[in-house]
Amino acid sequence: MDVICTGCSRHYKIAEEKLPSDGVAYFTCPNCKERIKIQAPSKTISLSTDEKAVTTESQGFESFEPGTKTALAYCPESQARELLQKELSGLGYEVRLINQQDDIRSRFRYHIYDLIILCQNGPEPEDDLSNIQEYISSLLMDMRRKILVVYIHSRGNRLDSMQAFSMGADLTISPPDLKDLSEILSPALDAKEIAYKVFFECKAKVEEEVF
Repeated sequence: MDVICTGCSRHYKIAEEKLPSDGVAYFTCPNCKERIKIQAPSKTISLSTDEKAVTTESQGFESFEPGTKTALAYCPESQARELLQKELSGLGYEVRLINQQDDIRSRFRYHIYDLIILCQNGPEPEDDLSNIQEYISSLLMDMRRKILVVYIHSRGNRLDSMQAFSMGADLTISPPDLKDLSEILSPALDAKEIAYKVFFECKAKVEEEVF
């Protein structure tokens, strides 16, 4: 299971079977010394639908089944937002909308999303978009490398890797490219996985030795 330190946002992977029988343990972050409570998902107390809604709204918490593809989307223009949600849902993603930095910060306290889509509405990025970009850039390396960030703007060019890099993204596309999103995302995700395969294999071995 993935565990994110509440003090410094460092990411750890801990085997659920190593937790005590009650499914609850405490772990001190080696980086910032924050004391972290770890609770296995299978041991989490079931909540009613109303209780889940209150918890999600007030704390930004939401759990997903293992293997669920998850995406965050910032898209202020309503028509483009509807099209984006439709395309991502069609690709099997659970999509959650974000409007400002606090939204993405809250979301990442409990889950690392596979995909982030950022839409620039106009010639210059809005303040909220810039703040969201700033947060993404501040993520720890091992966390950031798990996420494919796609930036959509009028001059987006999916073949221009330097343009994407300058925007803190993995890929830039233009609004008309949305209709071909399934064809664009698949090779981009494969390329990212190949690029960091050795990194994550080495990290997993180190974590096995530590935990």
